[in-house]
Amino acid sequence: MNPYDFVRIDWNQPPLRRSPIWHNRLVGRNGQHLYSGQLEISIYTETPLFIFDPRAESKDPRKPTLSMRNPQGDYIIPGSTLKGVLRNVVETLGRGCMTLFDGDYEQKKINYTRELPRPFHHCENVAELCIACRIFGMLRERANGVYLGKINIGDAVGVKDTIALYPDPFYTKPLMNPKPHHASFYLDVEGKHIAGRKFYFHHAAEARPLSDVGPRKFGDKPANRYIQPVDYKSEFRCRLDFTNLESDELSALLLAITLDENMRHKLGSGKPLGMGSVEFRPKRLTIVDYAQRYKTMSSNSGKTTLEGDHLWNYIYEQVDAFTAPKLSAMAMEDLQRIWRWPADPDADYAYPSKRDWFDTPKSIGKRIADTRDIES
Repeated sequence: MNPYDFVRIDWNQPPLRRSPIWHNRLVGRNGQHLYSGQLEISIYTETPLFIFDPRAESKDPRKPTLSMRNPQGDYIIPGSTLKGVLRNVVETLGRGCMTLFDGDYEQKKINYTRELPRPFHHCENVAELCIACRIFGMLRERANGVYLGKINIGDAVGVKDTIALYPDPFYTKPLMNPKPHHASFYLDVEGKHIAGRKFYFHHAAEARPLSDVGPRKFGDKPANRYIQPVDYKSEFRCRLDFTNLESDELSALLLAITLDENMRHKLGSGKPLGMGSVEFRPKRLTIVDYAQRYKTMSSNSGKTTLEGDHLWNYIYEQVDAFTAPKLSAMAMEDLQRIWRWPADPDADYAYPSKRDWFDTPKSIGKRIADTRDIES
């Protein structure tokens, strides 16, 4: 089975754009309440996790490259990685713009830019931002202004007594380049629009990541790495700070973090190989009402901290308020299928082994769902 699939976009529901609430405000439109505070999150690895750090790549072929660590030697998941995956989920489920879409492939021999309708292009005006750009920011060359966004995520640091390395270092399977000329993968059924946003399937928790017997090259360049990832059942902890989120923005953010109990996130290097499946689990939420706080000039005024059942009840209320009017049901249906957990134990995820598979007559018109029984 192909290791990825696309989450469809509902072309009848373009991004809902509006001007953001700026950072210096105490209340929103028409006196609307704004949400500031911090969320403490534990991240549990469900499969081996590898975050590539080019500064720490092993130069000794006998020693594996390890996952990213901070100067103190702690294994980490960079805040930028966490921010990227959460932004992608908000864009996907909350009808956001296509921030990172680039329709040019294979040195611009294939271009799918025209297959993305204009209303879905990346936001360009700070007065008209989709929900993802209002939360995470908008920075683009030649855009009409810059918006910094309203959240900050620190690095997730490994909890020392839970971190373990995968028992045996291994050479990864070579990762394939995109095959955009196979339009049946990259365009929708009618061939009118792009297929959607790419997400990778989870592999079974105890399954060994797809590996090779030794180093491989494409031409004169290395095609795989010798690595030793962090093992599954490890824990990382991080803190997410947010400022002046409107109600729907807070709800979308909480949905992106929690998903549902039968889903997991996917991040880091080696996602097609069976690595990077993680669970985000909120632990403590602190909400600060700055409007109330400034009225009393007390450091404890307007501050609410939620843990345990109180925290989860609050999260459920926020997510339920968002799903009905703002959620893309089509996208949620597809993402639940791709990020389902536990993973399908009978699925054998791999790219076709023959490089010319996409060009053979039997592959013409084949969609990703048709690859379940191909030879890998």
